[in-house]
Amino acid sequence: MGEQSSQKPEILIVDDSNVIRKAATKMLGEGYIIHEAVDGSDGWQQIQQNKSISVVFSDIQMPQMNGMELLANVRGSDDERIAGLPVIMITGQGDTEETKREVFEAGATDFISKPFSSIDLLSRAKSYAQLNAKVVELEQQTGHDKLTGLFNAKSFEEQGDMALSFAVRHGVSISTVYLEIDGFQDIFLKHGKSVATQIIIAVAKRFGAVLRTEDIAARIGVARYALLLPLTNHTHAKIVVDRVRSAINKLVFDTGKEKVRIVLAAGMTSPEVKENMRFAEVMAQAETSLKRAMEKAGEKVASYVDEQPAQPREAVAGGDKESLERELQRAFKLILEGNYFKIEREHLKPLVECLTPFMEYAENQDELVNDDAT
Repeated sequence: MGEQSSQKPEILIVDDSNVIRKAATKMLGEGYIIHEAVDGSDGWQQIQQNKSISVVFSDIQMPQMNGMELLANVRGSDDERIAGLPVIMITGQGDTEETKREVFEAGATDFISKPFSSIDLLSRAKSYAQLNAKVVELEQQTGHDKLTGLFNAKSFEEQGDMALSFAVRHGVSISTVYLEIDGFQDIFLKHGKSVATQIIIAVAKRFGAVLRTEDIAARIGVARYALLLPLTNHTHAKIVVDRVRSAINKLVFDTGKEKVRIVLAAGMTSPEVKENMRFAEVMAQAETSLKRAMEKAGEKVASYVDEQPAQPREAVAGGDKESLERELQRAFKLILEGNYFKIEREHLKPLVECLTPFMEYAENQDELVNDDAT
């Protein structure tokens, strides 16, 4: 909170008049970071690209895209951050009371008339910047995405930090998956916000049906999701991804005019956990993998591990093959006796590597049995 409050709010001034933009910038410049846009089209592009913009002042009469069209784009956005932005319309002397009424009905937060004074501009900028900051803060505090009920991006990273710390402490695996609805922007533009919202919610609901209780799902972007898979190595993560994509890629939405099918791209990483590793590194790996998956023409799945050059397998400290086998036999004996806590830390990783193929085999057999039963 301290870091956020020390930063200046960012405001976008959208007006085709250079004089108006410079006047507004001069009035607000000391307390705010000001961005300028020469028309609605320029303003809309900046709003989508800059997540830090907290208030928009927009003229009504502009070329390319006028203020009412810009307002319609903002309020109709599938991105909740954008859709909820305070938009203050700048009305001219030629704008009638009917025009001002239309501005409010279209979803404008407020309006200010030309020529405006510094007091008028500053009071609105301060009020709505504070309001927007408070809304964002409350959303972050809840820890969950309002639309889907999944964890939000901030909470996902917090959960990831804890899971990674556990993995490092106990020498166990962890995997993270980023997923995105392929071609979502085209779906939104062609079928509208209502259909797009239904798709986002339906995809989120499918996670609960296919994930384990300990797995964590989050919505971290407009049509992007993230999965945190504790105690899951690379091979098992692939199985989870296949299961999730199979369930979601079966979704079909009937718009009344045509049926829309969903394709989910996936980028995964199962890093070798080590001391001082931060979960932000893991998320960056998943992000890289997802970008590669989105670029693929066929099966849209990519793995960070698969893209890395093969590394020579490290020998267990201080032991040859025979001594390793003896230690593993001793470890298995301790497990059968219920004394697994007596296993030395340095033997955990090779032991897990030995057990993993069997555990995956057993899980796959169990899945096959269940599939046959159904």
